[in-house]
Amino acid sequence: MSWFVIFGTMLIIYPIAFFMKKRLPMSDIYTTVVFGLFLNTSVDTFAISRFKAWGFFEVDKIEFKALWIVIGLYPIFAAMIINWYPYNGIWWKKTIYLIAWSAFSTCYEWLTLKVGILWHINWNLFYSFLLYPFIYYMLILHVRFYRKFTGT
Repeated sequence: MSWFVIFGTMLIIYPIAFFMKKRLPMSDIYTTVVFGLFLNTSVDTFAISRFKAWGFFEVDKIEFKALWIVIGLYPIFAAMIINWYPYNGIWWKKTIYLIAWSAFSTCYEWLTLKVGILWHINWNLFYSFLLYPFIYYMLILHVRFYRKFTGT
């Protein structure tokens, strides 16, 4: 069932991401996705190994099949989040946008817990829901930083 969820998600989101209207230059998307992967890998390393908070598939193991999620899903979702963010919107639209993505991500996390893709020991979905807006906002801040750094 876990592979059905992973590949089913890919079948749905890859065409959406491929055909979405790109509001940002590819350089903004690429560098922010790479930043997001670096941040994610850093946090996951400590969460899995040191704190036993969460991880993929089996507890106390780092498996190659987790790369399907980390490399196959995270970058696409990050690209969609930063591409559709209402950069010129008013604050409440930006807040609702981040909360909506947080709600979606928490629901998807719940699904991955149920099918055995993800495990929680010293963690729960409420913590995730509270942290997702900050994580996603870090991606937005990276886009802004990159634009200022490159003068675009």
